[in-house]
Amino acid sequence: MTHTPHDSGLDAARRSPSDAAGCGHAPRRRSELWEFLGMTLAASGLVLAVVHPDIRDDVVHTLASRAVALVR
Repeated sequence: MTHTPHDSGLDAARRSPSDAAGCGHAPRRRSELWEFLGMTLAASGLVLAVVHPDIRDDVVHTLASRAVALVR
């Protein structure tokens, strides 16, 4: 994570709301975890589609049958 230094000489009118309140930087650990999990899920789906191309038809059939069951 990149740290951006802030000039302490700026008046309150020119500061962003988080700087003016003196909050500092909020931790981004949770959003980074969700980003990692999403990328992992997307990558595993792509690998599965390449390794087993016939699985794509099974997934489409399963999703379509569940959609029909929800409509009924």
